[in-house]
Amino acid sequence: MSGGLDFFETFRWLLALVCTVYAVVVTWRSLVGWLVYFRGSRETAVLGRYTLVLLMRTRLRRFAGELTQILALTAMLIVLLYAHRGWGLQN
Repeated sequence: MSGGLDFFETFRWLLALVCTVYAVVVTWRSLVGWLVYFRGSRETAVLGRYTLVLLMRTRLRRFAGELTQILALTAMLIVLLYAHRGWGLQN
């Protein structure tokens, strides 16, 4: 289309916006729920501090292979998207 309103593009962006907002709200509510739970009593507060210590002790080296793979796949996706965009411009 050369300047008209593309309903698919509008729907796609609106759907992406709604899904992103939904994911942020659900994640926030879950985090607040866990914080309320861990502050409920003395026993759960101790459990919460123990959980926090375990999360802080997690080493990044354990996940280096997975993180490298994720970064490589993301770079490949970006290259493919860039190449695909360039192919559509050649007539």
